[in-house]
Amino acid sequence: MPGYKHIKSALLLAVLLLTGSILRAQQALPQQRFDAANSLYQQSKFTEAAAAYQQLIDEGYAIKALYFNAGNAYYKAGKTGEAVFNYEKALQLAPRDEAAKHNLALANQKVNGFVDELPLVFFQQWWRQLQQLHKPNGWAVGCIVFFWLVIAGVMLNTFLPGWKNKFLRWGNYALGTLFTLYLVMAIDTYAVANNHQAGIIMHSNIKVKTAPDDNSKDAFEVQEGMKVHIADATKDFCKISLADGKTGWISCAWIKRL
Repeated sequence: MPGYKHIKSALLLAVLLLTGSILRAQQALPQQRFDAANSLYQQSKFTEAAAAYQQLIDEGYAIKALYFNAGNAYYKAGKTGEAVFNYEKALQLAPRDEAAKHNLALANQKVNGFVDELPLVFFQQWWRQLQQLHKPNGWAVGCIVFFWLVIAGVMLNTFLPGWKNKFLRWGNYALGTLFTLYLVMAIDTYAVANNHQAGIIMHSNIKVKTAPDDNSKDAFEVQEGMKVHIADATKDFCKISLADGKTGWISCAWIKRL
């Protein structure tokens, strides 16, 4: 029996070591593949590097550096639409990243007929900056924290008469205001993060139609790399609008949604 216990312990230890090795290998593999893609890029193998980055993206790795490097590889490979798309994704994750902004501007210079978006007015800029203070989860956590602080403050003010004073009341008002702000921002940033009503055109010389029908009249053309807003959609067609106000219908297959 003692020998059996030793064998059992040795087997358990071996299983634990094997499991740990597998987990470490799984954790290291994506980084190794990312490094290999970087190496391909440094060797000027831009198409191969872009494919390697894209495979990681398709597997669900949503990291700013991954999108940024993929954008660089696609840009060097001459795939403007994919480059713009990846720079836009990088900026969704890091809106203040100056390198991504700069490279996106360079990529947009290669887009035929590029129309820049209208600049935000001052209060829209303030709101955008406020949104960037936290991610949706951060706003949600803050909302919960301030909610319970408000509850605690109200209970103190209600059940402890000696605590009834103007400082506590004003504190409750301040906490209530912060709770409301965090609640609104949690809802707003979640909606923005899950809004897929913008996309990038992935092919050149696409005829935009006046109606969701291939036989309808041509309205204008859109080019690879153009950013569009998707205002409506049928099963096969999407109604798009450009920054200059033009609207029309194209096949949804030509758009890669952000």
